[in-house]
Parts: sequence; C-alpha cells; structure tokens
Amino acid sequence: MPLNLDKNLDYIRQANEWTPDLGAKLAELLQNHSQGITNVAQQTNANPQGPPQPPPNINSLTVNAQNGQFTAQINHQGAEFYRGVHYFLVHSDNPNFTNPHTIHLGTTRNWASGNWGNAKRYFAAFAQYPGSDPTPMTYHGDASDPKLVEGGGSTPGPDFGTSQGAGTGEPGVAHSGFGPVPFRTSTGAPPQR
Repeated sequence: MPLNLDKNLDYIRQANEWTPDLGAKLAELLQNHSQGITNVAQQTNANPQGPPQPPPNINSLTVNAQNGQFTAQINHQGAEFYRGVHYFLVHSDNPNFTNPHTIHLGTTRNWASGNWGNAKRYFAAFAQYPGSDPTPMTYHGDASDPKLVEGGGSTPGPDFGTSQGAGTGEPGVAHSGFGPVPFRTSTGAPPQR
C-alpha cells in the first residue's frame, strides 16, 4: 500500500484563517511523513541523518586450498545485522596487501575459486552495507601475521596483474568495498560543489 503523505495538503492550502484543528492536521502530516521516512530507513538500512552504521565485525575467516582450488568461509555469527549486508574477500601476494584483489561476494559468506593452480595468496575479508563504512578487515590468520595459503598441485598460479581497486576506491586499496566516497570523478578528485 503506497504511503499517502499528502492527504492533508489540500486542507492546509485552503485554510484562509486560523482554525482550531489546523495544528492537529499539521502534526498528523508531519507524523505520517516522519513514519514514512523511518519505514524506508529501516527497510533499506539507510540513515536520513548521515551514513548508516557499518555491520558488526566478522568473527573469522577460514581459507583452504587443495589441487589448485581455494575455498573461503566467513563466520559472521552471534551479532545482529540488517538485510543487505555484503561481503568482500581480498587476496594478495603479500601479507601487507599492497597489491590487493577484491572479490565481491554479495550476500554469501562462502566462496570457491576456479583453478588457481599453485598460487600463493594471503586473504582477508570485511562486511559493508551500501552507503556505510566497511568493517575492519578480518584476516586468515591474524592482522599481525596473515597466514599464507598455497593452492597445491603442479600448475603454476595465474598472473593476477596490478590491483585496480573496488567501487569508488583507488587502485591498490585493499579495504575499499563499495568505495570511500559516493561519487568519484574521472580524475579521482573530489567532486566540485
């Protein structure tokens, strides 16, 4: 059922003089408007007064590999979060993630690669709502000592190339997800207002 925020506008427009119930009708209009905004904010995890809070932190990330096949499982249990949470898996050839590659998992917490051969990769993951900041990265291993995962098998791993980033983020940034800004110009500079 569509929300009718305008049901009292005609009454307000036709009021030529102060009437005893004008204040009540205005209050009803504003309450209906406020409730509509609240409903949309809850259904879309939006915040009409600023960016939404990020989801709670991911509990853990487990990555396994065998015969060139990699799998990852993100544990995000025991916390309350809204529908629409997205997960990002980041892998790199080094534990500092200076050449990161981001895989957008959407709403799933499981991932399996194609055949990556005997690639050697470090992994991290984070969660984000569209419009929110990302959660801190959770590492396979831990932040101070990410654990290397080797694909196994006899074929060499693919050339992953140079990181191009994700979302509105810059190339080479591991923790970007949807991006740090809502809009990025063609030069990467902040938009002029």
